[in-house]
Amino acid sequence: MYKVMIVEDEMLVRIGLKNSVEWSKFGLEVTADFPDGLAAWDYYEREKPDVVITDISMPRMDGMELISNIRKQDKQTRVVVLSCLEEFELARKALALDVSSYILKLTMTEEEIEQVLTGVREELDQQQSQVNVQGRTGSATPDMELVKEKMFKDFMFYRIFSTDEFARFVTESGLRLSPVRLVVCVMEVDRYFSLKERFRDEHGHLVKMSLLNILSEIMSGYKRGEAVQINDRHYALVLHFADMLSEQAIVQEIRQLLDHIQNTIRHYFNSTVSFGVSSVNGGYDSLPRQYAEAQRALQRKFITGPGQQHQGSDCADRSGVLARVEQIRQHTDIRELLPPLKQKEYDAFLDEIEGGMCEDRKTLEITIYQFVQWINTHVYDHNNEKTLLLSMTEKLETCDTMPDMLDQIVIYMDSLVELIRKRLQMSDEITRAIEYIKRHYTENISLQMVADYIGLSQGYLSNLFRKELQITYIDYVNRYRIERAKELLAQSQMRSSDVPALVGFSPEYTYFSKVFKKITGLNPNEYRRQTTLRDKRVQEQ
Repeated sequence: MYKVMIVEDEMLVRIGLKNSVEWSKFGLEVTADFPDGLAAWDYYEREKPDVVITDISMPRMDGMELISNIRKQDKQTRVVVLSCLEEFELARKALALDVSSYILKLTMTEEEIEQVLTGVREELDQQQSQVNVQGRTGSATPDMELVKEKMFKDFMFYRIFSTDEFARFVTESGLRLSPVRLVVCVMEVDRYFSLKERFRDEHGHLVKMSLLNILSEIMSGYKRGEAVQINDRHYALVLHFADMLSEQAIVQEIRQLLDHIQNTIRHYFNSTVSFGVSSVNGGYDSLPRQYAEAQRALQRKFITGPGQQHQGSDCADRSGVLARVEQIRQHTDIRELLPPLKQKEYDAFLDEIEGGMCEDRKTLEITIYQFVQWINTHVYDHNNEKTLLLSMTEKLETCDTMPDMLDQIVIYMDSLVELIRKRLQMSDEITRAIEYIKRHYTENISLQMVADYIGLSQGYLSNLFRKELQITYIDYVNRYRIERAKELLAQSQMRSSDVPALVGFSPEYTYFSKVFKKITGLNPNEYRRQTTLRDKRVQEQ
């Protein structure tokens, strides 16, 4: 584990950051935190932590002085700056002291923190590999790829550097760029989580380095641009066409380059990538706008599916989605399990999905999650516990397009039908355990209590749950309680915050909401709101 020191005079920020991040996920461990720079400097001299996350404005010794003191002794320690918007100029100066990144305290999100910590971990790993080769000489040169990536992000997203400063960096670094006729392409790795699993690459380092090597080699052959990673799934290709006057010729060249990249990744990775492409503009100051334009174009991938190139603002091709919705609509086996009134609701759901394709992605995803939960609730067979356990939430979360999500729903419905037909055979012990849980789910029932009731050891009963239901005891209880909570949310007017205690959870709403969203894909209020709106629409028909 790499050691982390947090320095922040605002106690809530310091403690919140320390306790809200799963540090071990990044190979990091918080070993100390301090409210001022002087105490932090004293600790640093004794312990030499690998990472320092520090505020700028602090009593006794501010962050700038702390960073400066560290750099006088050590070039290897990674530093992340915590700053406010009004401290942006100071944060910019801190970058000259080889700061890895910065976090805006008032607007930081979990995703942004994860991106920063992932980058820090990569820098530390890179340093370690250089040390292994060269010994601890302190003479290792910074990784140019990381420097380039940081400069592009700082310029395009945060405008920390002026256009002149960015242009000077491009020239001094010998990058293949010119401010004449620029185009930005945003590349998204399709089905990224599946790709990581195939590579057995938990943190995505191997995938990143492989993709950057492919992009660098192909783009060097075309001699017209640079590629940088934006986050795990996204890469930016900044291209220039100073030698071309015809826009048609530029479009053809872009198509040829992107086809080359897609074919290479398909060949070596057995995977696909999608692109959003901006219009042609001149001047480095246009890059932020072009990046946003390319991102907007790429959003059409959610409707069209993976492996395509998107440009402009034309409507996405909906034919693939419509064909899948019709396949679900005509799923005879599922419809036969529903009474006539519920079949009407089933069709209303699919009408909403079809009609919602002009809505934003989040709205569509919520509707799809709601549809899956509706199926699970209304096809739920109380004599067949396995249908309760067949949760689709985790699988849907790995889908990055609507066609993929709809394909998963078809697989889900086929599995439901098959399980209901086969009728899961459970041992007498598990059957009695489930009956006990159903009678006492509103109480604080432990595995030991259920085991005592049946007359088994706690360990033996735990193994039976895993063997027969392929799930842990606590996961089964949570899923059963959530089913009952869904009924209360849909059929009563009680406050959402009152529901947890009524179905056996602790009164703490935050934990209940977290479990609810993990299982259903929606938080309780979203579930209730969507259910209420849908019931009204069905009644009006």
